[in-house]
Amino acid sequence: MKEHYQATLAWLQQYPELHTLISLCLLLAGAWLANWIVKRILVRGLYRALRSTAMGQDKALADSHVVRRLANIVPALILASGIKVIPHLPAAVVTVVENVCSAFIILTIALAIGGVLNLVNAFYQRRPNAHLKPIKGYIQVVTIVIYAIATILMIATLIDRSPLILLSGLGAMAAVLMLIFQENPKNFRESRNAKMAIWTATCIRYPAPR
Repeated sequence: MKEHYQATLAWLQQYPELHTLISLCLLLAGAWLANWIVKRILVRGLYRALRSTAMGQDKALADSHVVRRLANIVPALILASGIKVIPHLPAAVVTVVENVCSAFIILTIALAIGGVLNLVNAFYQRRPNAHLKPIKGYIQVVTIVIYAIATILMIATLIDRSPLILLSGLGAMAAVLMLIFQENPKNFRESRNAKMAIWTATCIRYPAPR
């Protein structure tokens, strides 16, 4: 068996394109199989186990899709790890695939956290005194912050740059915008005062006829 494998590998090395194509097909098949196992077996088994509890029978938990979204990380991890061992692939292609998979993982985690926050809000609203102290606004603010951070991390991952560079650029842009918005009212007031002074001087110099 081992000799047959080595002979096949030696034959494939004579045809680099075919070797790369077969390796890519095996990688995609492995990612698809892992995704099928996780979603069809593990996730379904987890939901069946949760249905035996009071929380598992709650419709809000099923509508959140937190577990299913987290399950999407598994094939992405397999692709990001397996693309490194594919023979005869350009380094640029490997980097692009790794970055796309990493960005997808970040997006999936952000969506899962958003689902958890919505689930927390749904459970909180069932309390008798929830209308006295609503937390929906706080949940929305936290969700926006998480999505903003995830967006910055995704962009930084896709362009293969440090997120600190993007944060520094956004900070500089925010400073410029604040300066513009601070200067505009000041310039407007100065222009209005200048026009009023000119109008007053004109009225004094050329009084209206009686």
